[in-house]
Amino acid sequence: MTGQDSRTDDLGRLPTAVDEAAARAGLGARRAVYPGAQSQSGSVGCAAAAVVVLGGIALALSLTAAAAMAVLPLGLLLLCLIGIPLERSTARKNSGVRLDLYDRGLTAVVKGRVHAVRYESTSVLQNTVRHTGVGGYTSYEYTLTDVAGGKVVLRGRADGVGEVAEPGKFTNPREWGPAVQDAVTRARLPAAIAALASDGRLEFGRLWLTRHEVGSARESARWHEIQEVKVFDGVIRLKVAGRWRALTSAAVSTTPNVFVFLALAERLREHAHGPTA
Repeated sequence: MTGQDSRTDDLGRLPTAVDEAAARAGLGARRAVYPGAQSQSGSVGCAAAAVVVLGGIALALSLTAAAAMAVLPLGLLLLCLIGIPLERSTARKNSGVRLDLYDRGLTAVVKGRVHAVRYESTSVLQNTVRHTGVGGYTSYEYTLTDVAGGKVVLRGRADGVGEVAEPGKFTNPREWGPAVQDAVTRARLPAAIAALASDGRLEFGRLWLTRHEVGSARESARWHEIQEVKVFDGVIRLKVAGRWRALTSAAVSTTPNVFVFLALAERLREHAHGPTA
């Protein structure tokens, strides 16, 4: 079996592997599918053609009085030779990349491996970065824990017009990103509320909360003191006595299940202040 035949065979087995992983994890019905951008199939062929052309130019120059000029095409030839295996490796890793959303979780094919994630048990770290300037865009990165306890990273990119297709990244991150965060929040909130009602303490990275207060290793505040909870410049901030302050320097990107934390914080803050007139 040739390398191309092997790759085609692997791609053919992936949909079955995805369905099997979803069934084992009990994820329920499939709701959406987001394909990943693939490496351009002709890029390796173009590089190989460039090797032949550059090799011919270098040989022709070496047989003339301008032999010293052969250094330039030889250098470019070397770069192409290095790039071909790298491109092939990238193409293999990106083969079959796809993201499937289900009722109770998701599956993600990343680097040829199928990951299954359950919303009620996963941990999510979100890192959204807006790149300004000419050709500005936003990159999206979500790191989740799969059912085996491993990590899977979902990436996407979009500019002011729409999605940007990059090999290995999932299409339409502005749709699947919020969908995943909302599903995880809805799935994990009931157990979190029950734990707090039993006087439990929940940890969210460097932050913690109970039904009476919220804090970090540095400081804490009671819920009746807190007027608002918001995210500014990627940091969770609390408004206490008319002033905004951060309990910790930890960014949203390092706070697991940050949307669960924010939902609980708003619920506890409102309860501490009682019904409004």
